[in-house]
Amino acid sequence: MSWYKAKTPRELDVMRNNAKIHKIVFDEIKKLAMPWVNAWEIDQLCLNICNRHNVLPGFHWVYGFPANICISINDAVVHWVPTKKMVFKDGDVVKFDFWVKDKELGLNTDAAFTMIIWESKDREVERFLKVNEEALYKWIAKAIPGNRVWDISNAIQSHVEKNWFHIVKDLTGHWIWYKLHEKPYIPNYGKAGTWELLTPWMTLAIEPIIGFSTGRIKEVTGKWEIFMADNWLGCQFEHTILVRDWYPEIII
Repeated sequence: MSWYKAKTPRELDVMRNNAKIHKIVFDEIKKLAMPWVNAWEIDQLCLNICNRHNVLPGFHWVYGFPANICISINDAVVHWVPTKKMVFKDGDVVKFDFWVKDKELGLNTDAAFTMIIWESKDREVERFLKVNEEALYKWIAKAIPGNRVWDISNAIQSHVEKNWFHIVKDLTGHWIWYKLHEKPYIPNYGKAGTWELLTPWMTLAIEPIIGFSTGRIKEVTGKWEIFMADNWLGCQFEHTILVRDWYPEIII
């Protein structure tokens, strides 16, 4: 891993500060996201919080994404552009994916969560979300020096598939630092004991993305959003973490 440069204490402090703002955003989303609220209102909430804390909503500023947060509902698994027409309904499964970039050094944090609006209509859908979030933490537990990337990938795949759900193999986690998506990418499936060796002070964005009844996806030409191929549910959870000599730190 001679290409890899460890993070400095200053860089880590900036990323942790990003994470504080990230947490404020997610806490406020969870309060606001109810039936009859539209996705554009959430988008503007994110922008206002970032402006107040003098950071950037990274999706918009770096990739030219036409909004400040990705909000994907039900069969849209990632990257749906929030609009006023996207009105939440009771029982919707909604993914919120947000990225903070600081203005001083240009460092990034990336995180996502999925929630059911208001109250669940189906216990199996609740289990679907629970399994995905459990897979995220099984991933994190493997992110220690001496392990390899696919030890993490295999932990996610094993947990998801033994619970009869499906890995979306076309979407991955990634290294994160001055760029949001840094290589090497981190698939959510793979053979344990292979791929890149993990070393201390790496920062990774871990994001198991799964489908309820298939792992296949479809893209809409000329648009950002990606949907499940069977028009059924997709789910995403994500943390930015720091690899340390002991248990990894969840930055956000």
